[in-house]
Amino acid sequence: MSGPTFYKWVDEKLKDKLLPNSVVVMDNASYHSVQVEKKPTISSLKSEMQNWLLRHNVEFSGTMTKAQLLLLIKNTQKEPVYRIDELLKASGHTVLRLPPYHPDLNPIELVWVDIKNNIAQNYINSSLDEKIILLDKLFSEFTAEKWQRCDDYVQKNENDYWSRDSRFDNVIDSFIINLQDSDSSSGGEVEDEDDDEIEDEVETESMSE
Repeated sequence: MSGPTFYKWVDEKLKDKLLPNSVVVMDNASYHSVQVEKKPTISSLKSEMQNWLLRHNVEFSGTMTKAQLLLLIKNTQKEPVYRIDELLKASGHTVLRLPPYHPDLNPIELVWVDIKNNIAQNYINSSLDEKIILLDKLFSEFTAEKWQRCDDYVQKNENDYWSRDSRFDNVIDSFIINLQDSDSSSGGEVEDEDDDEIEDEVETESMSE
């Protein structure tokens, strides 16, 4: 799948069939993530770098080298804007992007597992043309109940992540507090030891005199 092919499919086949104000859940596959405007790279023309900085209101000097301009570009924090997101937004929809490396939060991954297993177990020796026809059949037979089970499973995973995050935050907070208490206690002891050493030195000097 390529970015242009996916964009064309969403534009011509999907966006107008969605219910109003739909939320489209999408992972970060490369063909989902074609940017409206990518940052220039070292292979870009110097004029392209300068124009990018101008568009983003970043000051630079006309005497700067490409390496210096590239450093400015890299240090300019801009959230990426994706073509697919903008296309769906223009039709009144919202794109919800999943965190990287979390297929367990994507119901379609479970659907694909079911479909692939079905083909592998029952139709492994069929031709490519037969598999294409079969895919249409299997998807059309994938019931609402099956979809709901996939959604429920993903919802459970999401709730588990929230629960773990909350517990992890509490552990980190208590760890920080304990460290601060420990530092305070250690600081007091060190100060007392330093005071004792100073007093000993003073007494020694007095005896010497």
